[in-house]
Amino acid sequence: MARPLIPVEKILDHALAVLDSEGAEALSARRLAGDLEISTRTLYQQVGNRDALIRALVARHFSQLTFEFAERSDWESTALHWCLTLRDTLRAHPFLTELMSFDDRSVIIDYVNELVKVAIREGFPRTLAIECCRTLVNVTVNHTIVEVRALRMPNPSAENVAESIRMARNLPMAIRWILAGVRAELAAESS
Repeated sequence: MARPLIPVEKILDHALAVLDSEGAEALSARRLAGDLEISTRTLYQQVGNRDALIRALVARHFSQLTFEFAERSDWESTALHWCLTLRDTLRAHPFLTELMSFDDRSVIIDYVNELVKVAIREGFPRTLAIECCRTLVNVTVNHTIVEVRALRMPNPSAENVAESIRMARNLPMAIRWILAGVRAELAAESS
């Protein structure tokens, strides 16, 4: 009698644990199948190839999160908080964040759309609101990928630790600069 298939959630849980503790190099079909005491064929039937597994891990990570979206006293504070919440979410699983592809960003579209709505209520034309929010997502995701790579370096030098601290402070400053530029563009369009 054939053994029942292992639940996909169990595979994903174990894959994420391996990824978090040992990094992307340890995430192989042979390793996962051995750990879970299943054949690689069964693993492929359940989750597909390595890339499909990674896409499923990323999508699952974002689907299980409830992004705290809260409007603040002004647009700039709302956008800054939004970016920092996204960064914290991405930092929760540094190796997983590094494995994200451009297509994986689609899993946060609802979150982006909430910020677009706030920008439009603030008086931004729809096109400017969308472009601003896309820029904020790109800057936040790309900055976080660089930041998580720096954080996970084995035995980082004092220089690398100092740079990591500077990077952590840099994102809020970069976001403020972007928002100031967008606000100036909005004012110029209104004149």
